[in-house]
Amino acid sequence: MTRDFSFVIVGGGILGSALAALAAGYGLQPLVLRRSDLLSPNADTLRNQGWLQSGIMYPISHFSSPEAYANFAAKTYFAGRDLLAMCNLPRPEPGGLLGVSADFHIQQLARKRELLKLSDYEFAQLEAAEAKRLMGMHYEKGSTYYRIPDGPFNEAAVLCHFRDEATRSGAIFIEVDQPVELERKNDSVRILFADREILSPTVVVTAGAGSFTLMRQCGVHLDGDLQRTPLVVGDAPSDMPASIVVDLDRGFSAVRHDRGPGGAAVVMGTRAKTLPAPDPAERIVAVSDQAEFGALVPPAFQSSLASGRYTAGYEVMPKRGLGPSAYEPWIRQEGPVIFGSPGRATVSALAAQKLLADVIERWQANRQQRTSAVDLAGCSEWNCPIAMHYMPTYDYNDAEV
Repeated sequence: MTRDFSFVIVGGGILGSALAALAAGYGLQPLVLRRSDLLSPNADTLRNQGWLQSGIMYPISHFSSPEAYANFAAKTYFAGRDLLAMCNLPRPEPGGLLGVSADFHIQQLARKRELLKLSDYEFAQLEAAEAKRLMGMHYEKGSTYYRIPDGPFNEAAVLCHFRDEATRSGAIFIEVDQPVELERKNDSVRILFADREILSPTVVVTAGAGSFTLMRQCGVHLDGDLQRTPLVVGDAPSDMPASIVVDLDRGFSAVRHDRGPGGAAVVMGTRAKTLPAPDPAERIVAVSDQAEFGALVPPAFQSSLASGRYTAGYEVMPKRGLGPSAYEPWIRQEGPVIFGSPGRATVSALAAQKLLADVIERWQANRQQRTSAVDLAGCSEWNCPIAMHYMPTYDYNDAEV
């Protein structure tokens, strides 16, 4: 199985797989190298909350202007729904519930609704009686409740769609046990993986938490940091009032997902995050971080926390004021090396289109030069079922003990 390729993608999460699908559909032959997700997910795509964002949760202050916020939030809203349609997946009905008591947050929500031009069906303040009825035991006195248009989605199904589309069109996905290593060689990149070596005229790095190391190996410094975002996966409370529940004052969110015979899972997140994060290879949530996380979980979700397990996710964060916000696609090209991060999974297809334009430009400038030939016999192709971290497939716990 010796062959060459048009270019190489390092990282097979949602962005790398979407790029492979688009590139293969264009007529290119990409090789995708990715870490195995056998025992626990290496792809941060599979460690997310699985939240189809509307932009209502994004801070306006993180954008250059209110108009920039509104433009990107609208793009997120429609791009996420287009993404599901592209993958033949159903769109969730608006069904999230958000609680808040701080006046500042209430004022910001009113401003966001105005900027985003949301309808009453998509976003509405609930009357106190209705809020008590819907929230049940989750209702907290003094809070104002809103219906929001956000909903859960299965990122593993999206990833599976892109992988299958790419392979049908000629892309090859290879799983590796150890991290890939890169070395820039003039206008090409030397790639070491699975005791093999390949020289490529173009390499696209979409490796999430591993991207900073890979870009440094190529002599490129990214103006950003990794942020560790711990999540807890537990059994969803039987009385959870909506598929997404947000407590804006605490900085808490909970997303409910069906996991088949295992019942419903809840994926909980808080504002307890670490920036810059320690080495992502460790994937450990420290005891002190667990305590900070637990203090932000509302009483009605404490039982899910007690029986749950931690998953250490990571986000690629550009430096504030030096480029895109943390929510937007971040793309940078340095000669034969192109870096990409989607910002939010819902805009991954848009980010992949931008990356493809850069790849095609280099491919044409290099007169369609291809990689060196490599023998892939004995390599493990990625064709196994894909599961999110909250599914019964996994039982790992990233909590430090």
